[in-house]
Amino acid sequence: MQSQLQQYFNGLVSCSPTDTSCASSLSLGDILSAQGVFCDNAWNIDQSAPGEPIRPVHDGALITSTLDSTSPFPPVSKPIILSNVRNEAGPTIYWAFNDPIDTATYTMIVDSSLGEPRASNVLSSPYYQVPTPGGGQTVDARVQLEKMGTDQVWRCATWTFARSWTQKGGRAFVAQYTVGATYPDNSAIPFCSGGGVVCHEDDIEIVVRDLVDPPCPFYD
Repeated sequence: MQSQLQQYFNGLVSCSPTDTSCASSLSLGDILSAQGVFCDNAWNIDQSAPGEPIRPVHDGALITSTLDSTSPFPPVSKPIILSNVRNEAGPTIYWAFNDPIDTATYTMIVDSSLGEPRASNVLSSPYYQVPTPGGGQTVDARVQLEKMGTDQVWRCATWTFARSWTQKGGRAFVAQYTVGATYPDNSAIPFCSGGGVVCHEDDIEIVVRDLVDPPCPFYD
């Protein structure tokens, strides 16, 4: 897969993989244009390519760390700020599933996403169990799926990094947004405009003032 994708990208920039002088002479516009075409067509080249097919890889040369907790963490000293929003996985889950999902569908999604033994461990955890409905009510397991996605992709990764950072001499200020400003990407997702919900990206217009016109009231 990597070889096919690499050949396709090199064809877009008209540089062979070993021609470093050709690569160095490329303009930023040429590189970004090729990247856009590449990302749009990577799925057609190999269906195992993710939605964002250009990712850093542990090659032992340019990137010498595995970028996860399996590599030794270096000594650090700088203070850092790490933050998440409450419902990071909200847009993904509620965009992919417009209607409620039942427990059987929830189990199938977890099994196919995590594999064994992780799927069984997660499904048996009280944090992610779907409650049994009563009185003829139907259950919507998107609630548990969103919580699981938020933990898996964002929250646990951030908190693990914070622990590693502080254990090696730095200070980490960890925060979670419980109030947000609905980002345009999320405006068409009803879940993201619900009370008490802060979806992925809903912190952007609070943090980055230049993106807000008129200025966000959180600054006043």
